Amino acid sequence: MRSLFALTAAALTLALAAPASAVPLVGTNWTLTGLTEQGKLVVPGQAAPRPTLRLDGTAASGSTSCNTYRANFATRGDILRFTSLATTRLACPDRIDGLEERFVNLMRGVSRFTVQGDTLTLFSGKADRLVFTSGRVATLPGLPSDGKGQSMSTLKGNWFVTRLVVAGQEMVLPAQASFSFAPDATGFALSGTAGCNRAMGRVTTTGTAVTFGPLATTRMLCDAPRMAQEAALLKALSGTLKAQFTGSTLVLTGSAGTVTLSRTAGVATGTAQSSVAAAPYTLKQVNGQAAPKTSKPMTLMLDGGRIGGSDGCNSYGGSYRMEGNQLVLTSPLISTMMACAEETNSPLRSVLDNRPTLTVQGETLILKTDETTLTFGR
Repeated sequence: MRSLFALTAAALTLALAAPASAVPLVGTNWTLTGLTEQGKLVVPGQAAPRPTLRLDGTAASGSTSCNTYRANFATRGDILRFTSLATTRLACPDRIDGLEERFVNLMRGVSRFTVQGDTLTLFSGKADRLVFTSGRVATLPGLPSDGKGQSMSTLKGNWFVTRLVVAGQEMVLPAQASFSFAPDATGFALSGTAGCNRAMGRVTTTGTAVTFGPLATTRMLCDAPRMAQEAALLKALSGTLKAQFTGSTLVLTGSAGTVTLSRTAGVATGTAQSSVAAAPYTLKQVNGQAAPKTSKPMTLMLDGGRIGGSDGCNSYGGSYRMEGNQLVLTSPLISTMMACAEETNSPLRSVLDNRPTLTVQGETLILKTDETTLTFGR
């Protein structure tokens, strides 16, 4: 059986059916007002910050009352499913009193929803539920003018680290670092990679200042150059930094250094990954042989952290990041469900799922795993 996440493109963007008076499920900041405990709906204690939820596109984010979380979601009718929630790992004060754990456990079991007026109810498991209320449809937090008359863009979306200056010296970047900013009720949830480990945390904006909360990271050990890059980058992104946005570039300046972010991936020193323009590539060869014939050409497009194209029959889409010269999916690939005239034996999806290396040489793009080499051209 196909996963629920293999939905039509129209279903992904369609505003969910609800009475005209109901608050939209997507694009609204939701705050938890009650949850099930031993079969009874109870209200969280007043001392605990309330968990929150925001849905945008196919991304879900919010606060567990102590930590921040992110996931992907999909809907069909009144059905709602979340992928595994990825959360930060901050130690929570005693006053939270187990609220975070109960909230996360119930969110993992959500299967359907209802929206009535400004109340959202998520049904979890056989009898449990979470009840949220909305204030208003939220406006994404954005950055004001940079003082030169140019409007500052919202932080929302994917950014790649293209330059890092520490103590007046530009650091070599041996690995591609990238971050994603997802708006929630009080700012942004941040996730990404600093070059070796995954990083997650909170970001808020005030005027032209961007404040990074404590960033939680995984604990993998990489080679010395990548670990040095990661340590310097995380230090530079600590505390409050001045933000200056120009075109598709964002420069963050603080006491520990200057970080330049771009919507387009740059070239990481020591890797073969080049900047990939947002134009489709067509599969030409598989392991040196002509690509199999399919009802549609197999295509690939990479643009600012988003990946998409055709697998030969259906369209697919998702998000990715670069780890050195490896392409790593950061969300499940979601596809349409068109009936194909014949069974399509496409190697594209399986290669993308296995962290292929990516190289670009002129008009040629190559994805390679231990078993398969895909050669694309324009």
